[in-house]
Amino acid sequence: MNLLVIGYGSIGKRHARNIRSSGHNVVLLRHARTEPNEEGIKEYYSFNDLLAYEKHIDGAVVCSPTSMHLDDVKLLLKEGIPFLLEKPPAPDLASTIEMAGIIKDRGFKKYDVAFNLRYHPVLRFLKDFLPNVGKIFSTSIYVGYYLPYWRPDVDYRETSSAKKELGGGVHIELAHDIEYALWFLGFPELLTGCVSRVSSLDISTDDMCSAILQYKDGTALELHLDYLSYKYLRGGRMIAENGTLEWEWDGKGGKVVYFSKEKRASEDIFVLQPGYDFNSTYTEELENFIGIIKGNRESMVDIETALNTMKVIGAIEQSASEKKWITVNDVNY
Repeated sequence: MNLLVIGYGSIGKRHARNIRSSGHNVVLLRHARTEPNEEGIKEYYSFNDLLAYEKHIDGAVVCSPTSMHLDDVKLLLKEGIPFLLEKPPAPDLASTIEMAGIIKDRGFKKYDVAFNLRYHPVLRFLKDFLPNVGKIFSTSIYVGYYLPYWRPDVDYRETSSAKKELGGGVHIELAHDIEYALWFLGFPELLTGCVSRVSSLDISTDDMCSAILQYKDGTALELHLDYLSYKYLRGGRMIAENGTLEWEWDGKGGKVVYFSKEKRASEDIFVLQPGYDFNSTYTEELENFIGIIKGNRESMVDIETALNTMKVIGAIEQSASEKKWITVNDVNY
């Protein structure tokens, strides 16, 4: 297959490497020359030039800055090119709603939204295990890591994570953890939250976000996201009818612990061994996308599912601005 990668920042480079490693050809469409093309991949700076010189594009991976996603998707839809869209789908709720409307109006099915944590072994195990815990009472999900540590070979101040005009912000960049919370628990009714810049990091985006989401049955979800923790933190806790679940993972491994009401003891019910390659979440995502192109796979995350994540993000922003609880389905856009 001849696959297009739009954007060549850190995530674009990862996707380009994975495409080539899987035996497919890759070409680039770039909006800027900020990152060197050390792999010598054929590149274009105009979509029209790309179409003129490339006889056929089987699919595209959209890795441009979030602020450019909507325009890039419009170009791909016009040409009927299947696409894998990096998260978040757009920089704000209004743009995501517009994108969802265009995709729906065209009846376009050959796409996926790249929330790659859906492929992580810890989260897959948890999703399958949830029916065992009974009624869920409360859940806490957290993720935090010091932004300058994210990409050691890159100046963090020059990344989209640090620049508001490129669609960055901690609650945007770490939308993965909001998305998997909704995957586990469904869509909330109300929320209250704060999102702010509290550190001395040289960025124009918010670096800390906390929120409480309430469901119709009164159960609650606590979210915490930050660019600030010097230790890599990612995991959660769930208190439920039949027991309490705790999970965590990092680059060295991970585990799920279950404290059973019946046994009155904790047990490691899943262990991710050290050496797990996190890039596997991306290669499995790519494999699914290639299946979508061939017509034998379906989207892992469709635009309506991604839109729900953006509604939660929009409601957190509105709650922080208005300092009150927000009905999530009535969020402004």
